Amino acid sequence: MAGAGIRWGLSDAQRSSLGLAACGDHNSAWFGLRRMLLGYATGGRSITADNGMQQTPAWREIEPYDEVGGLDAELAGVLAAVLERLMRWWNDALQDAQPDVWAQRLRQLAQDMFAPQDDVEQALLDGLEQSLARWQEACDQAGYAQPIPLAVAQEAWLQALEQPSLEQRFRAGGVTFATPMPMRAIPFEVVCLLGMNDGDYPRRATRNDFDLMQQSGQYRPGDRARRDHDRQLMLEAVLSARRTLYISWAGHHVRDNSEQPPSVLVSQLREYLAAGWQGESDLLQERTWSHPLQPFSRRYFEADSKVHTYAREWRAAHAQMQMQVQPGGAVAAVPEVPPFVPDAQVPLTVAQLTQFVRNPAKAFFRQRLSVYFEEDDSAVPDDEVFQLEGLQAYGLVQTLQQQFVADWEARAGQSADGDVAVQLLQQRIHSLQRAGQLPLAGLGQREAQQLQDSVLPGLQAWQRVRAAYPQAAPRQRLQFVHGGAVLEDWLDPLWLPASPVPGVLPLWLLLDPRDVRDSKGQVRRDRLLPVYIRSVVAAACGVEVQGTVIGRDASLHVQAMPQALAQQALQDLLALWQQGMNQPLPLPYKTAWPWQPHGRYASRCQCL
Repeated sequence: MAGAGIRWGLSDAQRSSLGLAACGDHNSAWFGLRRMLLGYATGGRSITADNGMQQTPAWREIEPYDEVGGLDAELAGVLAAVLERLMRWWNDALQDAQPDVWAQRLRQLAQDMFAPQDDVEQALLDGLEQSLARWQEACDQAGYAQPIPLAVAQEAWLQALEQPSLEQRFRAGGVTFATPMPMRAIPFEVVCLLGMNDGDYPRRATRNDFDLMQQSGQYRPGDRARRDHDRQLMLEAVLSARRTLYISWAGHHVRDNSEQPPSVLVSQLREYLAAGWQGESDLLQERTWSHPLQPFSRRYFEADSKVHTYAREWRAAHAQMQMQVQPGGAVAAVPEVPPFVPDAQVPLTVAQLTQFVRNPAKAFFRQRLSVYFEEDDSAVPDDEVFQLEGLQAYGLVQTLQQQFVADWEARAGQSADGDVAVQLLQQRIHSLQRAGQLPLAGLGQREAQQLQDSVLPGLQAWQRVRAAYPQAAPRQRLQFVHGGAVLEDWLDPLWLPASPVPGVLPLWLLLDPRDVRDSKGQVRRDRLLPVYIRSVVAAACGVEVQGTVIGRDASLHVQAMPQALAQQALQDLLALWQQGMNQPLPLPYKTAWPWQPHGRYASRCQCL
């Protein structure tokens, strides 16, 4: 759903009913479903247009989403069935109807959309059915048969479900969970009152402007008082306890650990007990337990502790720590990770070395311990996009650059002037609009124009460089050994001029979707880390090449480094890599950069 561009709304018709007809159908559920089904129908097949561009055929301004295929297509079918039922329900919900008709519609909705998987869910559906039956019976007894809107039927149905009933099953088993209600003062061996926090109990009544009993001077004897009612319920609960009365509240704040008082009713009970047994000063202290805030607190696992826990995983962890206690009382040190020994059969690559220099601690956990600290980004975005920024803009620019390079290469070396480049870029941006990756309506047109203006100069610069270096050069093998560490990789693709030119080295070309200069016009050295590592490794391995980095705002020409200087720099990097595989290094690249003495091992870059 996220990849197909589903954000909010069912369809353009449903949006029009909300007064948002100008938004159209883009990024709706029906829009994303059509992209899925069209992508499944076309199978991701591409065609070659007249301009040589490889593209998936669009149909009625719908961009196919070709990620749906094989057994995963069943999910698209399930989504189609759900949307069909939601569309039918939305059409019915717009029409007023009599209570009997609403009852039939609501039963059909529950039958279409919910399938209970356990007893709890089945009990919830049974409660919905019972509340709907009670509401329908009340309407029949009152003889009410006038059409009502959905809001009225919904409020009556859900209110009947939430309203407690004395006929409900109370004693369901050995342990009964229930809210305090009148006439529930049945004797129990153990009564537990949970969540008796200050401000939570007695419960606060919701203030309604049309409730005359809550207005000043309108109270009459016999009117219901929420606070007095809750006092009576607590008294009944206390009197119902035959052997044990357990009361809990949050005694300390979860942020600053400051002390918090219990409910005023609990405070009054404690004051009454203290006043009744004044001779026993430790009465309340002996009957009050303060539990630690965290479940892994050491207090839970001490031998003479009065508090206990049922968290088996933390008990097992503390048991292992106790097993490491030496006879003298000192805790044995945690065994260290064995020293890192590089494996010559698994050489280091340029990409891995770049990742290590960028973030040494992350590379240690990934390459040495196979531990990945990645955030689970499984939430489907449902916010409408008004402006491209951050990672979203970065991803779109990178996609446009990769697609432009593929389209240009697909022309098999044919000349492409500036107009053709603009045409290729416009077609790809229009494809993004059809895929719902740009804002809607006029905002989308503005973002599309800004996207084209920011990406086009870099693509034109790349095109000029490729036109000057049209011939493919053989890829070069990179191999370097130092201190047992083996670095082995390939340097490609490389390009040469159309006709041999003495002294002209093969060129590697890199497109960067970011700016390579800051607001002051200075080159951002942190953006050139992959360029620096590539240049150092190539020169250290004796491969004489030059490079060009094309960003969104400028182009940089990278000259070859002296081999002796590059070998010394690569030896230092490999020694640092071996050290970082034994233990995490303290500083990542961007943090340590201000301490780096500029000029050492620096590659020669010229801003074009």
